[in-house]
Amino acid sequence: MKISTSFLFDRATERMSTIQNKLATTQAQLSVSKQVLSPSDAPDQAAAIQRIKGEIDRQSSHSTLLKGALNRYRAEETSLSSANDILTRLKELGLQAANDTLSLDDRKSIAAEMKALRAQLLSLGNTRDDNGNYLFSGTRVNTPAFSEGSNGKVVYNGDQTQTRIPAGVERTVQYTRAGTDVFQRVVRSDGSAVGFFDALDQMVASVENGQTADIQQGNADLSQMQNALGLSIAQAGSDQQVVQSQLDVLDETALRLKSTLSDVEDLDYAEAVTRMNKEMMSMQAAMSSFAKITGLSLFNYIQS
Repeated sequence: MKISTSFLFDRATERMSTIQNKLATTQAQLSVSKQVLSPSDAPDQAAAIQRIKGEIDRQSSHSTLLKGALNRYRAEETSLSSANDILTRLKELGLQAANDTLSLDDRKSIAAEMKALRAQLLSLGNTRDDNGNYLFSGTRVNTPAFSEGSNGKVVYNGDQTQTRIPAGVERTVQYTRAGTDVFQRVVRSDGSAVGFFDALDQMVASVENGQTADIQQGNADLSQMQNALGLSIAQAGSDQQVVQSQLDVLDETALRLKSTLSDVEDLDYAEAVTRMNKEMMSMQAAMSSFAKITGLSLFNYIQS
């Protein structure tokens, strides 16, 4: 076998180039703390990384949606609890006004406070969430749920559409609520139905005019309103528990996925540093050998 000087040079250069490429790859891995620098380096591993990242993004998107819902439910609960407190005060005033020993002026004074409380209830019916969306307008989140006309009559401006969001395996929770489902109309013993704010207005008018029988009816209406509002508060609390439970599951899943991603994607520093040191030693040895080779030639061999 004939060995030429160019062959020795080519072999030495090829070896140094190979070692240099490996060293450059290791240094690049250390600089970004990743095992795979490009998909072509390890197609199967790169595909696994992208698949895990996609699942993490999906989990994160779902978690963001549920956190928004949780904040919305908390705002609902706060608003409804305040409304329930107002109804309790209205009931106290109603019972007080039903006392026949009160004068008409006394009842008018009670009616004045009741009007103020009714205005607070209307304001609570138009509560917004952290994003500025109305809580009780159904899907018309940019429209105030209730408004008062020039005649003093309150009308509902939202819709009855309910939207639900997934909150677990084959489980959903209601995301939007209609104001008429929360501030429900009352159904009286004679079968007639009266809107929530209409019933309040009638109650205030009966107190203001000293109509005892109508005041008694108003107290019955208030009891029905409180029962309906209590159910809405309980539903908001239940939805919070369901969503929080699902968020806990998502957090655990995300943690597991990130751990798996770290195993597949992140660089083992100890192994990489050890490998780099070995490659640097190999590079130094190859350069030393090349330096010796460059001092040789077939002519020198013939001369010896």
